[in-house]
This record gives sequence, C-alpha cells and structure tokens, in this order.
Amino acid sequence: MKLLFNKEDNNDITVKIQQGTVPVEFTYTEMIKQLLENNTIDDTDFGNLLDDEKENLEEMLNKISAIFDEEEEDGEETEQATE
Repeated sequence: MKLLFNKEDNNDITVKIQQGTVPVEFTYTEMIKQLLENNTIDDTDFGNLLDDEKENLEEMLNKISAIFDEEEEDGEETEQATE
C-alpha cells in the first residue's frame, strides 16, 4: 500500500491512497482492505511535511501495521487449533 501525504497552504495535511497506479481520495475502508490483503505500508510519500510530522505519521503507521500483524497471528493460531 502506498500513501501520499501533502501539506496544504492552510497547514491541513491531506492523504491519498494508491490503488494500482492511480492515487485516490483516502478512505479508512480502503486502507483496511489493503492492509488485510497485504500488511505492508511501503513507499510512503510524505511530500512537503516537516520532519517531526513525518516521524509522527511513521510512528502511527507502524502502530497500525502492528495491529494487523497481531490479527494475522491470532488468525493463524485459530486455524491451527481447528485443524
């Protein structure tokens, strides 16, 4: 999954999510769908964000990814228990 961040003139931060080769408006449902399919957030483009903003976003994205890692591990344990 690729996320594209941009800081607007009014200091709002916008984000787009890439579907294939096309960046589209970010939605949480699309992000979750992509994380369930492949739990990787790679090639993130932080655009014109400040270093501390990038660090905060990277930390948040790592925490989100860790949650999906835990879900995958729980799912594997459940599958093995039912076999």
